[in-house]
Amino acid sequence: MPAPDDIYSRDVDFTSLALQYPDFAKKLKLNRQLDFSDPESVRQLTKALLHRDFDLVIDLPEDRLCPPVPNRFNYILFIQRLLDTTAPNFHQGFDPDRQVIGLDIGTGSSAIYPLLACRQRSKWLFLCTEIDDKNQKFARKNIAANKLQSRIRQIDTDKTGRKLIPTDELERFDRIDILMTNPPFYESEGSMVESSRLKSRPANSSCTGSPVEMITPGGEVAFVTKLIDESGDPKSRSRIQWSSAMLGKLSSVGSVVDHLRSRSCTNHAVAEFVQGQKTRRWCVAWSWSGLRPSNSVARGGFGSGGGVGGVEKKYLPPPTEVQVDLPSHDPVDVETRINTEISRLRQDGGVMWKYNPARKVGMLMSKEGDVWSRKARRKKLHDRMDENQDQEMKDVCTTTPADGASDVEDDSNDDDEDEDETPEPALVVRICLSTTSSSSSSPEHHSPTKKITSTNLHIRHLQGSDSVLFESFCGWVKRKVQAS
Repeated sequence: MPAPDDIYSRDVDFTSLALQYPDFAKKLKLNRQLDFSDPESVRQLTKALLHRDFDLVIDLPEDRLCPPVPNRFNYILFIQRLLDTTAPNFHQGFDPDRQVIGLDIGTGSSAIYPLLACRQRSKWLFLCTEIDDKNQKFARKNIAANKLQSRIRQIDTDKTGRKLIPTDELERFDRIDILMTNPPFYESEGSMVESSRLKSRPANSSCTGSPVEMITPGGEVAFVTKLIDESGDPKSRSRIQWSSAMLGKLSSVGSVVDHLRSRSCTNHAVAEFVQGQKTRRWCVAWSWSGLRPSNSVARGGFGSGGGVGGVEKKYLPPPTEVQVDLPSHDPVDVETRINTEISRLRQDGGVMWKYNPARKVGMLMSKEGDVWSRKARRKKLHDRMDENQDQEMKDVCTTTPADGASDVEDDSNDDDEDEDETPEPALVVRICLSTTSSSSSSPEHHSPTKKITSTNLHIRHLQGSDSVLFESFCGWVKRKVQAS
C-alpha cells in the first residue's frame, strides 16, 4: 500500500523507530537523538525508514551517498502531482490506470527514486542510468532485492558523462513521461570544502559521497543547463514530456530558469521541498509541450512547508488558474451567458466547446488561438472577403486543360510524409462554475436574515504554449459575464 503523502510532515519519532529496528536503536544517543555527523547512523536511519514506510530493503556501500528519505520522497510527490495535472487526456488527479515511464539520470547506489516511485504507483515503470560501476552494481542488487526487475530497468549511458540523456537507448520507447535527476552539487573539491567551512562543520562530516557523485565541472547549474540543451534536441523534445532537476542552491533556480527562457521554453514549474527546520531543496521542471500543470504544482511547495520560499517572482511560471468572483450575479444567468458567448465563437468555426450542465463544467479548445477579440474577428471577416474574391477570380480564369497536358497532380499541399504528429491546439481551458452562499442580517433584530449567493468561475489553462493568450481569454470571459 502506498505511503500517505504527509508521512513526513512531522519530524521522525526516533524512539518509536528504534523499538522496531535494533540496528538503528544502537545508534541513538542517550538523549534519544541521532548523531547526523556519523555516517553509519545516517545509513541506519535511511534503511529503517525505507523498510518501515515503503517495505523496501536496500544495501548501501560505506563510500557512496546515503540518500535522506523524506527529502527524496518530496521529489517523488512533486513528479506525481506534476504528471497528475498534465495528463494528455486532460484528466486532473491521480489516474490509477495510467501507465507512466520515468527516467532517473544518475540513480546512485540506492536507486531510491525508481524504488520509491514504483512503490507509490503500481502502474509506473522506470529506467535508470549510472556512470559509476560500484553504484551500478549496488543499484542492480537493490532493485532485485525488492523484486522490481520487471518494472525498473538499468540502461546503458555515456560513461564519460559528456552526454546525459541516452537517446539511442530511448528509441525503443514511445515516450518518457518524466525525466528526473539529482545532479552533483559542487563544481570542485575546493568548493565542497569551502561550503563545509561556511556551515561551521568539517568537510564530509556526514557525507560519504564519492567525487563522481558530488562534483561536476561548473556545478549543478552547468549540469542542468546541459540537460536542458539535450532535452531540447528534436529526438528528446518529442519523446520526453517533462524533465526535472532537484537543486541544492536557491541561486541555481534563477540561472536554470534564465537558461530555459533563452532556449524559448515557455512551460516550466518551480517547487521548493521543505523538510524540518533547515533542509531546503528546490526543483525546476520543464516541458517542450504545452500541457500545463496546476498552480499549486507549478508555483508551489512540498513537504512540511509551503510556497516557493525565497524564489523571486520573476522566475515563477505564469499562473495557470484564474478565479472570477461574481458576488451579485445569478448563477443561471452567468451559465447562460458563457454558453451563449462561446457558442457564437463556435458558430464562427473558431473553437470547440463541450459543456456538462450537470457538473457545470465546460472545456474549450481553440486550434487557431485568439478568435474572441475584436481584432481577431475583424481579421476573420477580412479573410473571408478575400477568400470570396479569390474564388470569384478562379471561376473567371479556370480553363479546360489542353490535350496532352500533364496528368500529374499538384501535391504541393500534401502533408509531409514524415509528419506524424498532430499540431497542438493553441489553447485548451476548463471552465468550472460554482456557487457559495453566505448570510447577512440587519442590525435590527426584527429584520430577517438574508441569504446571499455568490457565483464563481474557475478557469484552468490545460494546454497551450502562450500564457498571454490564456490571459486574453480570461479577460474576455470576465468582461462578458460581468456585462450580464
